[in-house]
Amino acid sequence: MEHIFTTQKSSNLQDKSSVNKVFLNLSPEEATAVERAFSEEEQGQWVIEKTDQQCQLCGYFDGNFQEFWQILQKRIPLLATKTLTHEELPAREWQEEYKRFLEPFQLGCLHVVPVWERPNYAVPDGQFAVYLDAEMAFGTGAHETTKLCLARIVDYRNLFKSTLFLKKVIDVGCGSGILSIAAAKLGFGRVYGFDHDPEAVGISEKNARQNGVSSVEFSVAGISAGILGHQADLIVANILAPVLIAHAPLLVNTVKRYGILSLSGVLDGEVEAVKAAFKPLVERHWDGSISNTKTMGQWSEIAYIRT
Repeated sequence: MEHIFTTQKSSNLQDKSSVNKVFLNLSPEEATAVERAFSEEEQGQWVIEKTDQQCQLCGYFDGNFQEFWQILQKRIPLLATKTLTHEELPAREWQEEYKRFLEPFQLGCLHVVPVWERPNYAVPDGQFAVYLDAEMAFGTGAHETTKLCLARIVDYRNLFKSTLFLKKVIDVGCGSGILSIAAAKLGFGRVYGFDHDPEAVGISEKNARQNGVSSVEFSVAGISAGILGHQADLIVANILAPVLIAHAPLLVNTVKRYGILSLSGVLDGEVEAVKAAFKPLVERHWDGSISNTKTMGQWSEIAYIRT
């Protein structure tokens, strides 16, 4: 779900001398609707860029963009009457464009730092950093859904610090690998992430190498194939609410005793539907449980703790 950038920028633009940027200002509500639609299908050349002041739908192209825009308008009805603004970005501006929206942030003892800030960013003793390059990844972790999962990982680490090396994490839909890498940096003994997109897995592996993390296993798989046969102490699933609901039995049965199932990517209006799907399964298959919900913006994370 990721993330300040909802979709990945096309890597074939990196070597271009100039790039056409087309953009459209959106209200927060419109941005959420478009973001939701992007999550449901591949839209590799379009991104949502956010600051505290504005949301923009942007496209980056090395040629004509009208055909792509017409396709997008057909797929997302609220865009049907909208008109794009266009500008050409020289190479230097194109390479720096996305950095305007990215800043380091901290969640407890964990710091997420754009890789270009690494030489200037001091990580306090006893704390941890994940370094990411947005050009390589399906986002930077700055989206609320990812921050909620990162916060849950940090909370788990604080609860089980002395035995963390014995704990296993599964990252369902690993995207850029940020959750897997964060878990490994924080000291989890085993970390396994998977995604149905081979490019995402390649990006995750590259980010892991960049962070000096070798203990994470990544694989290309859908949810059923990726999770079947595994058990984990912490499962983080930052994906769509309908997908979470569809795989609820499998996710519930993958959590070890005293483990946590973290469900993110859930809009405020979807929380009750997700709870209605998971609560009966948790009560049926677990001896006991505790649940809590955290919110950030319009997004929620629902956690079930197996007791």
